[in-house]
Amino acid sequence: MSGTDVNMAARPQNDYNWSSVWLMAMRPKTLLLSLSPVLLAGLIVFGGSHPVDWIVFPIIILSSVSIQIATNLWNDATDASTGLDKASERLGPPRVTSMGLLKPWQVRLAAFLFLLLAALCGLYLVFIGGWPILLIGIVGILCAFGYSSGPYPISGSPFGEVFVICFFGIMAVMGSAYLLTGAWTEIAFWAGFYIGLPAAAVLVVNNYRDRIGDEQGGRRTLVIQIGPKAAKRLYAILLLLCCAGLVHLNSLIHPGTLSFVSLVVAGLLMIYSLAMPIRRFFLADTAPLQNRCLLGTSIFQLQWLAAFVLIMLAS
Repeated sequence: MSGTDVNMAARPQNDYNWSSVWLMAMRPKTLLLSLSPVLLAGLIVFGGSHPVDWIVFPIIILSSVSIQIATNLWNDATDASTGLDKASERLGPPRVTSMGLLKPWQVRLAAFLFLLLAALCGLYLVFIGGWPILLIGIVGILCAFGYSSGPYPISGSPFGEVFVICFFGIMAVMGSAYLLTGAWTEIAFWAGFYIGLPAAAVLVVNNYRDRIGDEQGGRRTLVIQIGPKAAKRLYAILLLLCCAGLVHLNSLIHPGTLSFVSLVVAGLLMIYSLAMPIRRFFLADTAPLQNRCLLGTSIFQLQWLAAFVLIMLAS
């Protein structure tokens, strides 16, 4: 845990107020993973040729964030009830259920309520987008439950990173862009793929930190399967490929041209990723340092978004 997380975990239960407990349970730092793809979709359609229905944009954000919060809450309650998340042994940010701050049924009920909010938003989105959006919404709700529970939880399998790229990347960007314009585009697919890579890198860091306890608990994450050294290399590949994707996206926006700006921006971001998030993860040998890598990787995703904006403005 980071220094702040250690202090939070060490505080007596009666020191927490109602709002801070629920805020901790919702894990607001992770919401960047659900917001970034929607913001990216907005950037793509803003510079496109299709008319945009901006009224639907805040509804998409609310639905996406609600599913993310519901997933966090369900994961909090499930990991505590299965014995995989003990407060005294927790390496990551504190979890309210394992700390005894909330009962499992309370956290699960909150998860259901956020899923209900996502479903209500989804009804309007389905009205706008039709059956493809209905399918995406159903898959999203099922995955919120199946991520950490059920007979084959995604979080304990080798397919977690692939799931994150598909759901928090490709599906999120393509679905959002389609709702805004009514069109499926190649650039939305590839943009979703590239922005999903740092989201998958967040999961690599998380599973790397928890690999010993996860293996003892019967999990078979990708990090456990390939080993810690290969996991660090995978993290580097995900971020560097994300940087290189900026040049590819520029070629899709302006076919047949090679933008000098895109090469410079992608190159500078690669240098930054090697010097900061990748280097930090390779040197992080304790849980507190690895927790800082989680936030650093999420920030890198926002920096990638800013780089994409620069390329669009310069094109």
